[in-house]
Amino acid sequence: MKAAVFEAPGRIAVTEVADPVCGDHDIIIDVDYCGICGSDLHSYVEGAFVEPGQIMGHEFSGTVSVVGAAVTGISTGTAVTARPLSHCGTCPRCLEGLGNLCEVTLTSSVAYGLPGAFAERVRIPNAVAGENVFPLPAGLGRAAAACVEPMAVALRLAKSAKPTSADTAVVIGLGSIGLNTVQMLRALGAGQVIGIDLSPARLDLAARLGATHIVNAREQDTLAAVQALTGAGVGGVGARADIVVEASGVPALLSQAVGMTRAGGRLRIAALYESEVTLDMNQTVQKEMDISGSFAYDREFPEVLEILQEGRAVAEPLITHTFPLEDINEAFSVQLAKDSSVKVLVAAQSSS
Repeated sequence: MKAAVFEAPGRIAVTEVADPVCGDHDIIIDVDYCGICGSDLHSYVEGAFVEPGQIMGHEFSGTVSVVGAAVTGISTGTAVTARPLSHCGTCPRCLEGLGNLCEVTLTSSVAYGLPGAFAERVRIPNAVAGENVFPLPAGLGRAAAACVEPMAVALRLAKSAKPTSADTAVVIGLGSIGLNTVQMLRALGAGQVIGIDLSPARLDLAARLGATHIVNAREQDTLAAVQALTGAGVGGVGARADIVVEASGVPALLSQAVGMTRAGGRLRIAALYESEVTLDMNQTVQKEMDISGSFAYDREFPEVLEILQEGRAVAEPLITHTFPLEDINEAFSVQLAKDSSVKVLVAAQSSS
């Protein structure tokens, strides 16, 4: 089969590799679409999270083509998406119910240690219907289904902030995760959501997806803009947003996020940073802020599928480009162009 194999930072080769072998507890999926994730960009540019020879790709949809002898409840020909991250079930984090923080998940999962979905076919180990393999609901297209994984990231992030109708939330950085977080905050009941970005196209899309206010960071002082919308913080310093989500990966904006958050507010960090971050810890102490990162997802896939089926969020408007597998390096270049792309998909089958 054809697959895109990471060779070195900035270089992925599309080549012939052996077809995946299906064990008794596994399934094989013929991949339709696989999205390029922000973490994939870190891998492509820096070589982070990946070794030469790795097939990347973990946001995907496709059709089940082979089912292992011990697998039940999954049939060939079924359109599915799948949770790529595996949980060992025995480490301390798994036993606490935090499977997303499993100690081996980044070395034994699809695209992280195991071959990923930038390929014509991918193996899902230990396949269990409703646990890590999910049939697509009626009406959900294959391209949209490839976006369920990043939407699950956004849903977990939004849930952790516990939004209410009285809350004003701020989302800094309107890439795929940021835009989906706007949708999930609104789907969970947040009263107002302020979207901040440099890209007019992404700001317009945020407004279409439920942001009640947008701030162009190229044209406005973002902290002052949030202060104007939420009121000044204690002593007239900063702003008083109830929830702030930092999804840009820009260190200076994380510092601003602290200033935007009200006393007792919730700051959630979803981005990865390529350089050192400096924070005003005096503010975090004096405001007694609730600050946490949010990593991946655990059992959010079924919830995302339900939200999509009910129309409380949508995936298609975020898909700006689709490239064939053979053009994956061009696909990565376009995904890196933040002003002109949001979600770039790779079509794995020549007929897609």
